[in-house]
Amino acid sequence: MTVTREQEVWAIALWVDREHGEEAEQFIAGKVLHFVERGDDGGRKLWAEVARRYVQLREAKSATVN
Repeated sequence: MTVTREQEVWAIALWVDREHGEEAEQFIAGKVLHFVERGDDGGRKLWAEVARRYVQLREAKSATVN
């Protein structure tokens, strides 16, 4: 089975949520900053994508609770 980039990004977002819980946003921001500081645009873009999926995940979780 081939994993798509979209599936990979969602998997990272889910992992971050599971492993970092309340600190997930800070973890993601730290990753983005890490790659920005190193001038690694690919890494920055990946973690920006993860951040967007993480926001969607949190919104979906919030909608199911309310």
